[in-house]
Amino acid sequence: MSIATRHPDVRPPSLPPFGTALPDRPRHVQRTSPLLLKLVELDPREVIEGVMTPAGFVTADVVPVGPMREACPHCDGVALQLVLRHRHVKRSHLFCRSCTRVYDALNESGYSVLTV
Repeated sequence: MSIATRHPDVRPPSLPPFGTALPDRPRHVQRTSPLLLKLVELDPREVIEGVMTPAGFVTADVVPVGPMREACPHCDGVALQLVLRHRHVKRSHLFCRSCTRVYDALNESGYSVLTV
């Protein structure tokens, strides 16, 4: 079970005695409450290789995986794009195509949900 879907107050059941068959249980447990994420703006130099110029931060072309449900806090109704770590990308992050800001998404415990 991943950290993003585990409730902090849920403890694994004790194991039955050796030789006893385990009961059939679903592998994944459905969350009953939505996962609340906190968006934290990141410095682009920390997440992608590039060069700072007077005109702004210049990087190689990076292809995002797709839109997420989270919207940019600075742009009205613009969905953030997920960018995975690959080639010039040092760290997975969320990217806004409109204002070019980058974000990390933290769960209730303060851990990034974009890291594996």
